[in-house]
Amino acid sequence: MARAVSTVLKKKQPRGDRGLESAALLEAALELMERSGSENFSLRAAAREIGCDAAALIYHFGSREGLERAIADRLHAGIVPPPPSWAWRDRLSDMARQYRSVAQAYPRTFPLLMRYWTTGPQDLRLCDETFAALSKCGIPDHLIPAAECGFYAALLGLCAGEAGGLTGRPGRDALLEIKSTPGLAMMPKLLPAIRDLGADIVFDTQLMAMLDGLEALARRKDAKPRPAGKRRAGETRRKRA
Repeated sequence: MARAVSTVLKKKQPRGDRGLESAALLEAALELMERSGSENFSLRAAAREIGCDAAALIYHFGSREGLERAIADRLHAGIVPPPPSWAWRDRLSDMARQYRSVAQAYPRTFPLLMRYWTTGPQDLRLCDETFAALSKCGIPDHLIPAAECGFYAALLGLCAGEAGGLTGRPGRDALLEIKSTPGLAMMPKLLPAIRDLGADIVFDTQLMAMLDGLEALARRKDAKPRPAGKRRAGETRRKRA
């Protein structure tokens, strides 16, 4: 599809490459990344595929990082925050399922969402909505940023894992390997449940666990993050060899 976009773009060049529309360039770059993967993406490859000069992409997005962040924020645009009147748990569940849909639609581009602290304005709006939901949950203000960051790191990893095939139903070879591997205590006993594994049950179970964990955190009004470098009771400094 990027070549089709390229043809359209070439018809819009009376003012030179810098006259190209950012939105059209962004869509073409997204199509290219989804086809080739983020690991093979570059400004030069994008410019060649779109049919413009790399300078045009730099003019509109500043750098490869700027273009990647714009592509990721374009994915975030597919997430619509639910009404504030909803219960906090329903709000987070709804957004989580929307992220899952985005990962299914753009499996090779989705990992970009885990590369930057923020991808742009839409990402920040969604973060703010999540802060509001966590506040409504009862999590104290000083823990909300950490709780939000951890929740989304787990959620995005879960969605990316599903998109990559990690949470799919195990195949025959995997089941045979479990049976033939000596020393396994739990897995042979749990084979019936393992056979029934699938992306839906993994996603629903993990989402429930994350939300329950947030609810438990909200009940712990005295919860405080452990300062960096502080050791638990019983821990000793490792001796240098």
